[in-house]
Amino acid sequence: MNIHPGNCTSTGGKQVCPYKEKCYRRNPIHFTEMSHPHLEKLVMDQLDGTITVPPRLDFECSDRSTLLDQLKILQMVLRKERDRNDEIGTGQTSIEDKRNSIRNIPQFTNSIPQDLKDKIDRNKKIAVERREAKLREMDKRAISLSKPSTSDSSDLTMATDSKSLIKDDVSNETWSKLADRIKKQKLESRNEMTSTLGLKRNSEHFDQDSESSKRFKNHQAIENRSNRVGGQAGGASTSNGNSQLGDQEPDLMTAYAGSTTSALRNEMRLKVIEKIRSSGIKMSIVEPGEFALKYALSAPYHLFFTRVEDCKETHDQQFSLTFPEILDRSLGEIVSSLQINFMLDAGWLCAQYLLAGQSSDMLILYGEREDQEKLPPNIKTIHIKMPTFGCHHSKLMVFKYRNNGIRVVVSTANLYSDDWENRTQGVWISPHLPRLPDSANTSDGESPTGFKKDFERYLQKYNLPDLTEWVQAIRKADFSDVKVFFVASVPGNHKDAEHNAWGHRKLSTILSQHVTLPPNAPEWPIIAQCSSIGSLGPNYESWLSKEIIPAMCREKNQGLKSHPRFQFIYPSINNYKNSFDMRKGACCLPYGLTTHQKQQWLESYLYQWKASNTRRDRAIPHIKTYTRISPDQTEIPWFVLTSANLSKAAWGHKRGNHYIMSYEAGIIFVPKLVTGNTVFNIKRETPDGTPRFPIPYDVPLTRYEAQDKPFVMEFFKGYE
Repeated sequence: MNIHPGNCTSTGGKQVCPYKEKCYRRNPIHFTEMSHPHLEKLVMDQLDGTITVPPRLDFECSDRSTLLDQLKILQMVLRKERDRNDEIGTGQTSIEDKRNSIRNIPQFTNSIPQDLKDKIDRNKKIAVERREAKLREMDKRAISLSKPSTSDSSDLTMATDSKSLIKDDVSNETWSKLADRIKKQKLESRNEMTSTLGLKRNSEHFDQDSESSKRFKNHQAIENRSNRVGGQAGGASTSNGNSQLGDQEPDLMTAYAGSTTSALRNEMRLKVIEKIRSSGIKMSIVEPGEFALKYALSAPYHLFFTRVEDCKETHDQQFSLTFPEILDRSLGEIVSSLQINFMLDAGWLCAQYLLAGQSSDMLILYGEREDQEKLPPNIKTIHIKMPTFGCHHSKLMVFKYRNNGIRVVVSTANLYSDDWENRTQGVWISPHLPRLPDSANTSDGESPTGFKKDFERYLQKYNLPDLTEWVQAIRKADFSDVKVFFVASVPGNHKDAEHNAWGHRKLSTILSQHVTLPPNAPEWPIIAQCSSIGSLGPNYESWLSKEIIPAMCREKNQGLKSHPRFQFIYPSINNYKNSFDMRKGACCLPYGLTTHQKQQWLESYLYQWKASNTRRDRAIPHIKTYTRISPDQTEIPWFVLTSANLSKAAWGHKRGNHYIMSYEAGIIFVPKLVTGNTVFNIKRETPDGTPRFPIPYDVPLTRYEAQDKPFVMEFFKGYE
């Protein structure tokens, strides 16, 4: 790749870069591509302020939005360089010095000069020494040290058990004993963590079953909703800390909730980290304050995969993240949060806010609750009761910041530890969405994709007074920088104006208006990938080829075209046996044998879970994605990240009108809106500098072998 020569020419009073708009559209991970004098001058003039693009520029610019994104990245790089220089006593440096230092940052190529490799190694060594010094300092400041626990011996036992679990010849009896031991250890570990964080459990309601077995029950209940018992249909039940805490002495999380400043929260955060480490609990902790740069470098997609704790190779990946990074203070100081999800471990969620040093004021809408922790009074939970046998399956977050802006997050992960440790999950994080002027109209600040309107409509479907302030926050926010579409499902038999607003009808509408495929479109197969499967009918024609495939075939130039092939990625039993979940007695694949026996025709469309390129082969996918792919396996015309599994309940089906049973939420990436192209390249950066689109699995896909079977929950009873 070319490095900017530093001599942009001038024509008619306008500075013209030899690379023109590529000057600020190159892959931002290559800093050398951005060290252009005319861009740096704009940044240096606003280095400590909010970056803006002046109304008049002395160089050509055809995309001011992209230019603004790149200026923000350059601002962060220059600030970090300045702060680093200040720390080592070099004082102020000139613009030219800063430019030269940025150019010295290596590109990620296979041929890095030896001197740069040595420099990288030295910097890594310095970083490790600083980190160790910081840990020693924290140890000295510890207020109280608990005695080391016996967790080391437990971990050794678990490791020994894990080796046995992955053997093919483990008997049912042996499996049962080992699974019980692992589940017991997990429960003990969770109790220890709860005790360390000072949370109080509502013991009279706490189910002593292990997390894993309880989770299996929950998932089985979803799969077999016809057996579900009772409960009031529809509506919601609420609870908050006030009613639960009563007159008891405040616990740690309650004390944390009362910390009104970021300094107090950070002080308490450090104390908790000291307790966690001294008690022997194993937990990876990411230092706050750095995520904004990683976020900026993820442009233009802002799509991440959760870090896999037991795979160190994923820890330093540019697209990997942890939950506290989503809350990172470098993105802004959070004043309140809205969490919408299916499965909730409120104690674990509170701990993530504490570890990030952010305010835990929040409203939580959930479907199933894993814990019975007593929550502080600043947290309100609302249990969403379903009007049918569907599921409250959406996974969304909204954050309000001190500066009145907001941010929206769409993910595939539940709010409990297992989903954020060793599974493959997807997370999309919106840009910062500033508050509109008070004089703005309600229609102002709309995204070019209509995201704002669609998201507001989704929240209103809950019909909850507690969401009024969040709907108002959405209305007052500027969504103009959001380049993805919002596609959701809500329970109901939708008709008239609502007919095309939800589920696969919404997806179909978006594709028909914004996607263009080449004449050989029938040769671009559809790829579906998810973690559970609904009842699809006695054959392929029952629902898939009648409703889902036609919806995903839509494009602007429709015409008469045959349907493409359908390829479905779902973990096999062997995939699960080799996974981190198997070692730990956990599972997130609630597909039942009874259902599968009624649709064995599906096996001819199945493909293994393979993700060596992202180092996630052993991280079972709880992520759900849908796309199409070119015959040469290098391009896709759109990509869906969603909570929706392949089921009628999630996507809807024709029953009178458009009948949906569950709440779901996702986004659609369409190239025209995100990059200005007609396709995303999934193999390499394009000639115009657009980064490749990150997909979680390997292509070409790997078919099931003759002996392979899709994973079903009855595996735990000996089925293979």
